[in-house]
Amino acid sequence: MSRTPTLRKPEVRQKKATNPIKAEHPQPDHLGIRIQSLGFVAILLLGTLLLMSLIHAPIDQWYLAYVCMVPWLVVIGGTAIANRVYVASWFLGFAYFLINMYWMEAPAGMGYVALSAYLACYFPLAACPIRHAVRRRRLPLCVAVPLVWIGVEFARGLVISGFPWFFLGHSQYATLPMIQISDLVGAYGVSFVIATVNGALADLIFARFGNTPTKHVMSQRRRAHWSIAYAVTLVGLTLGYGFFRLSQDTMTKGPRIALLQQYYPNHADRESASREAGPVEKIGAYFAMMADARQDNPDLYLFPESAWYMHLNRGFLEVDTESAPFRHLERLRSFSLQCFNDLHNWATTTRSHVVIGSTTRNPTPLNLRQHEDLRNSAFHFTPGGEEPGRHDKIHPVLFGERVPFRFGRLRFLYLWMNSLSPFGNSGFEYSLTPGEEVQVFEMKTDRQTCHFGVPICYEDVMPYVCRRMVWDSKKNRKRVDFLLNISNDGWFEKRNEQQQHFAICTFRAVENRVGIARTVNTGVSGFIDPNGRSYGKIPVNKVDYNVDHVQMDSRTSLYSHIGDVFAILCSAVAVLLYLDYLAVRMRPSGVTD
Repeated sequence: MSRTPTLRKPEVRQKKATNPIKAEHPQPDHLGIRIQSLGFVAILLLGTLLLMSLIHAPIDQWYLAYVCMVPWLVVIGGTAIANRVYVASWFLGFAYFLINMYWMEAPAGMGYVALSAYLACYFPLAACPIRHAVRRRRLPLCVAVPLVWIGVEFARGLVISGFPWFFLGHSQYATLPMIQISDLVGAYGVSFVIATVNGALADLIFARFGNTPTKHVMSQRRRAHWSIAYAVTLVGLTLGYGFFRLSQDTMTKGPRIALLQQYYPNHADRESASREAGPVEKIGAYFAMMADARQDNPDLYLFPESAWYMHLNRGFLEVDTESAPFRHLERLRSFSLQCFNDLHNWATTTRSHVVIGSTTRNPTPLNLRQHEDLRNSAFHFTPGGEEPGRHDKIHPVLFGERVPFRFGRLRFLYLWMNSLSPFGNSGFEYSLTPGEEVQVFEMKTDRQTCHFGVPICYEDVMPYVCRRMVWDSKKNRKRVDFLLNISNDGWFEKRNEQQQHFAICTFRAVENRVGIARTVNTGVSGFIDPNGRSYGKIPVNKVDYNVDHVQMDSRTSLYSHIGDVFAILCSAVAVLLYLDYLAVRMRPSGVTD
């Protein structure tokens, strides 16, 4: 039978004179809670696991975000043995990502288990400085938790190509007054407010239920009251700013855009992939949908990232297929040229613009490092018949579009990892070359001239990529009026990834005060205005189109100016707390927990 948690004054243990570094030391007694039962720790962590699993799309129980961390914070501050906290936190993170990121299993197989194990490390990474701050430095949890948690979120969004998914703030995407502060400090600011509330509630629990020694009772209660007051004030200021921003009349209607959504899922295994619709079938379906949408007079037709397989760049279309190295490409070149002409003719005939995703392929037979250069690109066909503009994806997805260590002394690692992928197990080197520069497209209609950028797929998840598209740092001004996101979420079947992807994209609109129109091959497609309000949505797995105006905004944002300075400062504080923890541990009189 597991023991129930005991709340008592910590015992002072005598140090062993023979080894002062490993000696036992008094437990901090100002918290008044000392959890020794593993069963109770497990119950608390299950509470956090359940609550955190309910806050994101499509379940959308956003209000639970404000309490979801509290059980885990009680474990961090109140568990007697530090190692239990860190091991338990890792298992909490592992279970959390394993359950909520199950959609990754379809394209990645068991690789998603390894990814979950890696992402789980950020939970004990946060637990350590939080525990040190509250137990040794006696900082309130309402102060320590948001600083450390934002630092960890920021690191997770950058390290190993970055995975900025499941941020606390993402749960609030539909709560418009709460997310307006994103134009000041990014989505990290929303996470900061939520983490503050969680920390304040944990402070209150320690003050209310802890068996605190008499000399600490008043200070503990006073600190809890200040924590609650601080959290309430922060939420109030956030809402006040949010309602103010929402009341501003700064938006105008931009071009009419036709979102084209079919239902063509993708499969990693060859047997399932062989049953997918072919390019000819897809072309027929999309052009028929464009013909239907034409009656609504769109200014631009927006295709998803991978409408069908083709190469639209001139370097490939003009390759000499009569020479021996390229004879096997003649069929694909001829088909791609026909696609190019069809899209070009549609744009010139209908006097409209067309934006579509396609792989750029340039054979490089004289390059000893790679026999061809592949890029994920967006092409912009114009009514005037000019050569289409092109944006190459700057941030290819790690392992999905790019395998590391391709060139250099560690190439043997690259070849091994490439062979593990379902795309490269036959020896095919599928890695894409990232683009170097942001391409801004100009669009002229009968009513206006405007500019836009095209983040491709997960580029709309990366805050710094969209900010780079929107803000011209050299001229210190906004250089686009809106963004067009083209995505391929067909790898994830009928799971939750599509709704979560749309929710995260909402923050890019608010952060930079730009409207966004996005088309996804299996959904969710739709429009997002510069305040984060969505409209014209086409649900997952529905074949449909929608024509509407994308919204433009005259406002600029502080976030566009300064980027992730706020998150960087939080990260710096988290690092200082961790260094302080290490310094204390290294001293002979250091603590063991």
